[in-house]
Amino acid sequence: MIVRTSRCVPLFAVVLLASASWTALPAQEPSQAPEARRIEVAAPGETTGVHTLTPTELETARRIVRPPPPIQPAQVHPGDHVASGISLRNRGGGVINLRGAPANATPVKALLYWDVLVNTAASSMTVSINGVDVAGTKIGQGPGPCWGTQLNAAYQADVPLYLLYIGINGDYKIAGVPSSKGTGDSPWQSPASAPLAEGATLVVIYRQAGDAFTKTYVYEAPIAGTMFFTTFATTLGGFSPPAPLTQAKFTLIGADGQIGGGLTAAYALTQEESFFGGQQIAGPGSTNSWVDNDSDWNGQDGGPLNQLWDTRTHVVPITPGSTSAPVQYVSQGDCLVTVAFVLSL
Repeated sequence: MIVRTSRCVPLFAVVLLASASWTALPAQEPSQAPEARRIEVAAPGETTGVHTLTPTELETARRIVRPPPPIQPAQVHPGDHVASGISLRNRGGGVINLRGAPANATPVKALLYWDVLVNTAASSMTVSINGVDVAGTKIGQGPGPCWGTQLNAAYQADVPLYLLYIGINGDYKIAGVPSSKGTGDSPWQSPASAPLAEGATLVVIYRQAGDAFTKTYVYEAPIAGTMFFTTFATTLGGFSPPAPLTQAKFTLIGADGQIGGGLTAAYALTQEESFFGGQQIAGPGSTNSWVDNDSDWNGQDGGPLNQLWDTRTHVVPITPGSTSAPVQYVSQGDCLVTVAFVLSL
C-alpha cells in the first residue's frame, strides 16, 4: 500500500542509501529518465488519491551502486518444497489452502511465516494453526509499508509435522495474528490502526523418490522485513546445484502487494518486474514466452479482498556449478516488504 506524505520519500531514501541490500539498475542518460508517474493510493476517507514520483526520486534509488554480498540460508533441508498463503488484513485469521505436493511425499519440515504492521515489534509471537499453538520468532523488521505504522515485523514458526498426518495437501486454519479489526473490511474503505495483520504463508519441505529438486534453502535475515518502493536487490548464496541441473524452484513470500485500492485495479501498481539470476521471471515487458507477465506483487493471496500478501513460486534458470544468484524486484511506487525466499535445487 502506498500512503505517503511529502516527508516520507526523504526518510525512505535514507533507508535505501544505508541498506546493503540494494544495487543498481542500468543507468539511464538524463534525457532518458522516466517521466513522473501518478500513483493511485488510498487515503483515510477516500477511495483513491495520488502521489507523484519525480524522475529524481526514481533515479536516486536506481543509481545506488553498492552490490550486496551473498546472503546465506537460514536453513537447509533435503527435498523439494511447496508453499501457499493467505491475506489477513482486518481479519487476523484465515485458511491456507495448500496444494501441489505429490500424494506420496514425506514431509521433512513445515514453516509458518507471517508479518504484522506495528509501532513496537515483539521479539516473539504465538499464533495457532489448526488449533495448535506455534511459537514464532521475529526474523526481521523494517519501516512500515506506508499505512501509518512505524514498523513491519516478520515472524517464523516451526509447525508440528503431525498436523500433516492426512497428507501435505490440505486446508490449514491460521488464527491469532494480531489485528485491530476482525471484520474483514476493505482496508481502503475502512482504515484501521495498528496492529495490522498482513498475511501468512505455510511452507512444507518434502522428500519424494525421483524428485528433480533434492535440497531446499530457506532465506530469512537480512531480507525479512525489508521495505522498498522502487528497487530491491539481493544475492542468494550458500547453495550448490547438482550437475547438470539448469533450473530451480524459487518462492517469494512478500507483504503489501496490491492491484489498486480495493477491487479497483490501478495499472501503475501492477507493473512490478521480477528478476532471478539476471533474467526476468515475472512482470510486463519481457519478450520471453516463459515469463509470467503478471506481477509477483498483486496481493494475490487475498483476492479479491483482502489483498496485501503474495506467495509466488516460479521455475527459474540456474547456472550449473554456481553458488549464488541475484534476485531483484522493481516497483513503480507501491510500498512492498520481503519476508522470506525459498529455493529448491
